Amino acid sequence: MKTKIVLLLICVFVIFAPPAVSGSGQAAAPARAEAWATLQKGVRLWDPGILASARDRFLAVLLTEKSPDAGLLHGLAVCDYRLANFYLVSGNAAETERYVAEARKYGEQARDLDPAMGESFALEAYLIGMVIALHPDQAMGLIAPSGEAYNAAFSKSPDNPRVFLLKGLSVYYTPEQFGGGPANAQSYLEKATDLFEKESGRTSSAAAWGREEAWTYLAICHKARGNAAKAREYLKKALEIAPDYALASRELKALPEK
Repeated sequence: MKTKIVLLLICVFVIFAPPAVSGSGQAAAPARAEAWATLQKGVRLWDPGILASARDRFLAVLLTEKSPDAGLLHGLAVCDYRLANFYLVSGNAAETERYVAEARKYGEQARDLDPAMGESFALEAYLIGMVIALHPDQAMGLIAPSGEAYNAAFSKSPDNPRVFLLKGLSVYYTPEQFGGGPANAQSYLEKATDLFEKESGRTSSAAAWGREEAWTYLAICHKARGNAAKAREYLKKALEIAPDYALASRELKALPEK
């Protein structure tokens, strides 16, 4: 009788015990990939519900891993950055502030674990720019830290296309009188697209985000400078990469007829 009870307890434990997880274990890999894929879908469709779902997925992985690594924390920071962008464009300052703060928190944790992660430094620099957009009165004290973070990003990851993409976006949204605008952003975005094409031959990971975005913003820069033909070419390139990318599709439809 005792033997039967012991066997029954073992069976119950096996059935209901949680799966083993670790920072780099196989159990976590599919969940991470799904979180990144959901995030990319949310960005392409520009859907806050999907972006929020991606964040929930990242948080679920974070809660189950015993020792989260820099890559996971950076992924969560990227997710919060996307949500902050959505709410900034929507005019919701409170939610923008919230997600900027969350993104910077997770980004700092990622850099503490991996100080060589240049992409995280570039994201921090861009997020500082968003703080400036929310609080222009703080600009004088934040410009230097933003520049230092970009310098660290370029030094640590000179071949990372997302470093150049984030810098290009930052310059694009900076007023021309302060060194920004489409003309000044274009060179960074050209470098980003070049590096993205090289990277695309090496990896198909969803964590390698931003390729279609770089081509789209390069097109937007050309459009702003009066070159509709180049803009059309680059928007079509972006849609070849991501046929469901709403921003590229919208920009292409807005171009004047040939």
